[in-house]
Amino acid sequence: MELEQELKAVLDSKLESIRAAAESAEVSFESIWTYFQQSEQLLINLMNSQQSPPTAPGSIEYSWILYWLNNHAPTAWKEILVDLLKMPPSKISPDDWDKWIVILSGPGVLSGDGSLISTAKFAILDIGWVVALFTYYQLELGIIKRHSFNTNPARKVITGQDTLKVAMFGDWGTGNYKDGNLPYSPSQLVMNQIKAMNPDINIHLGDVYYAGTSSEEQTRLLNSWYKAPLANFTMNSNHEMYDGANGLIATALADPIFNEQNQTNYFSIEFGNWLIVGLDSAYYTDSKLFMEGALGQTQVNYLKSLDLQGKKLMILTHHNPIPETGISAEQPVLSLWNEVLDEAGITPDYWYWGHIHNGIVYADIPEMRSVKGRCLGNGAIPQGNASWFEKNPLIDFYCNTPLRNPTPDQKNRVTNGFAMLEFSANGDLSEKWYDQDGTLIWSS
Repeated sequence: MELEQELKAVLDSKLESIRAAAESAEVSFESIWTYFQQSEQLLINLMNSQQSPPTAPGSIEYSWILYWLNNHAPTAWKEILVDLLKMPPSKISPDDWDKWIVILSGPGVLSGDGSLISTAKFAILDIGWVVALFTYYQLELGIIKRHSFNTNPARKVITGQDTLKVAMFGDWGTGNYKDGNLPYSPSQLVMNQIKAMNPDINIHLGDVYYAGTSSEEQTRLLNSWYKAPLANFTMNSNHEMYDGANGLIATALADPIFNEQNQTNYFSIEFGNWLIVGLDSAYYTDSKLFMEGALGQTQVNYLKSLDLQGKKLMILTHHNPIPETGISAEQPVLSLWNEVLDEAGITPDYWYWGHIHNGIVYADIPEMRSVKGRCLGNGAIPQGNASWFEKNPLIDFYCNTPLRNPTPDQKNRVTNGFAMLEFSANGDLSEKWYDQDGTLIWSS
C-alpha cells in the first residue's frame, strides 16, 4: 500500500497548511483515534479467523488506517499526526501485515457485512482512500470550510402521465476503470443498464469517491451520468462531507444535468398520489466521519410542513435509519429513524437508503411500524456475500449473485446493481431490482 507519486504530490502540496492548522488547532482528535483503534480491532479479529459481531464498535472501512499511518505515511506527515494530533500506535505488527498482504493483495477476505478486505480498486485496502482521510483531516482542522446549506428545497411536480419510472442507485460514484474481466467498471455497467431501460428520472442516493472533491464529482459522477429526461437528483453523503459538500454543491449540482435540483441538498417529487422526498442525512450529523445520519431541525421542520393528505410517501436518505442486520433488541433503531417517525411525526410507506454497500429488503415486522425498508447501496463498490444477512429472519432478500467470469482475484465478489421503480398515479408501486448485467434479481 505505497503511495502513488501523483497522490503523494497532492498530499505534499497541502503539508504546510495542515501543519500550521494542527499547531494552532483547538479541536481534539482523541475520539477519532479511539474509533480507528476500534476499527483496527475488527481487522485483527478477521485476520485471526474471528468474525466480529454486528454490534462491535468501529468500522471495517477504517480498519487499516492506524497501521498505514504509523508504518507507511511520509515522515513529515507522521510527525504532524504523532506530535501535534497525538496519534496512537498500531497494534498490527509489520510481520503480521506482511503475512496478511499475500491474501489481501489477491482475492482478499470478507467481513460479515460483505466488505471486501482487499487491495483491489475501491475495496477496503485501496490506497486511494488516503484521499478521503486527509481531506477529512483538513475539514476537521478548518482548512476546508463547509459549503452553506440551501434551505429552499427543490420541488418537482409531474403531471400528464399515468406512470412514473424512476431509476434508483446508491454509492455509485467510482467512475469507469478497468476491473478484471469486466468490459466496464461496475458503476458504468449499472449506468449502461439504466440508460437502456429509459427511466423518466434518475436518483443517486449519494457517495462519490474518494472524498467527493470537485474533480471527483466531475470525473466519477458527471462524466458517467446518463441524463434522464424529466429530472436528475444526487444526494449528500458521508464521503461528500469530507470535502464539506463543496464538490457536491459547487460542481455536481451546478451542472445543467441537475438543474431540477436547484443546488439544494433536499427535494420533493410530486406525482399523482405519491410524494417522494429526498433528505440530506449527512450535513447535520455530528458522528465520527459522518458515519451515522442526522437531519437537523431544518429538515425535521420541513417534514412537518408537508401536506400528506391522501398521499403515499417515500423517504430517501443516504444513511441507514436502522441497523444493517435489521431491528432487534440488541440493535434498536438509529437516531435518523427517530427524527422522521417520532420528531417529525411521519411514517413513510417506503424508505430507500444507501451507505451500506449492499441491496437489502427488510422484513415487514412490527418494529418496522409499517415502513417498507430498502437499502440500495450496491451501485459500484466491490463486495462479497454478507454472512450476516444469510438466513437472517429480519431480511427478506439481499444481493448475493456471484460475479460472472471472475479473475482469481475476484472470486469473492458479487454483482453490483440498481432498482427501477414504477409509480402509478393511483398510489401503486412496482419495484424491480437488477444486477449490473440487467438480470432481474428481485421484484415486489
